[in-house]
Amino acid sequence: MEYYPTLQELLRHSEQSRKMFEALHMDQQVALQEQRQNIHTFADLQKAAQSFVHREHP
Repeated sequence: MEYYPTLQELLRHSEQSRKMFEALHMDQQVALQEQRQNIHTFADLQKAAQSFVHREHP
């Protein structure tokens, strides 16, 4: 699995990650960019995105 030092690098170099990120609501994208600096892989992004789903649909 590809590892990138920042979320921005991940999105720049991983089409799969970029597509998932772009499918998120704008508020979720902003939250990930501002608060989740520990996203380095597609799996990290997937896990973070799932946390939004669980919060919205408990």
